[in-house]
Amino acid sequence: MASGTRIELCGRLADGCGPFVDLLLPADGVPVTGLISILRGRFPALQSALSKGRIRACVNETIVPDEAFVRPDDLVALFPPVSGG
Repeated sequence: MASGTRIELCGRLADGCGPFVDLLLPADGVPVTGLISILRGRFPALQSALSKGRIRACVNETIVPDEAFVRPDDLVALFPPVSGG
């Protein structure tokens, strides 16, 4: 059974769809890489931003590796690559 998860899009990721998108996830979850793939397919406006550099995921207020699982009702935020000096 699938359940809804609200994904916060930070920085330039929010340019295409606004600061939040809602997504149905399977009960056993998906890895961060799978979540990003689902977002690319579901929200064409995010395609370009999600393809530029490494996207970082924060799940339940912790930065997680790409293979970490995102489950329904997790607090999820995605961050674009940043640069600076």
